[in-house]
Amino acid sequence: MQLLPIATLRALSVDEQDKLARESVKLEGRAKASAKEVKSAFPAIGKVVCIVEERLNDLKTERKIASNTSLATFWTSITKAPINNHALSCAVAFGTFVRTELISERDYDKNTAQCLELAASISTAVGGDVTHEAVAHAAAELQDRSKDSAKNLREILADVKEPKKLTDEQADKLLDRLMQDGHLVRTVSRVGAEIAHLEDADVAKTTFFAMDGAMSLFAKNMDAKGARRFDDDTLNEWASELGTVLQQNAPEPEAAAA
Repeated sequence: MQLLPIATLRALSVDEQDKLARESVKLEGRAKASAKEVKSAFPAIGKVVCIVEERLNDLKTERKIASNTSLATFWTSITKAPINNHALSCAVAFGTFVRTELISERDYDKNTAQCLELAASISTAVGGDVTHEAVAHAAAELQDRSKDSAKNLREILADVKEPKKLTDEQADKLLDRLMQDGHLVRTVSRVGAEIAHLEDADVAKTTFFAMDGAMSLFAKNMDAKGARRFDDDTLNEWASELGTVLQQNAPEPEAAAA
């Protein structure tokens, strides 16, 4: 699909614009169209999405269409198919960066669909705030178009995108990896540091019970023959050694009072 200037697209009649929109949908469905051909067309389709959106906004202003009509609904009414998510991302990139003159239309045209979509994701992550520092950095990457631009845009996105909360299963896998890689002591130390700042009483209580249960497992640690690895004498010796260390590191009375 040819990447036309936005001014040319705007000058087309409604029928011509609709025809382009329908052709963009047909391109995705063509059996002979290669994945590369379809992917390279996303920036061009993104511009078509933009002019359809502009027409929708004009119709709303003129009160010729319901004010709550979404772009997705309007697009489907023309093409009888949903908006391609990749093309929609390119449209977001055009709206964020070209319409606000952060980059030129030529910059948009020269970028890959991948970089445009990453830039769109950055815009979405900051709520479309074109004054945000991340958007400015993304604009610079779209202008620079270096071999590392996609990588740099991913890093910008990672800085602003709110990480998804880990599921219990994901957390267990992460903890398993930490244990397997020998980070048990470090993990327990970090847990202790977090405990020192707990504010929620219910979380603190649950954590207290969990820690108490964990400590009791030293006495239940058995080898393959069922014998305890750490008997009571060993555990008492460790407790005594710990007490000595704590006493040695305790603040002086004057310092404690101060």
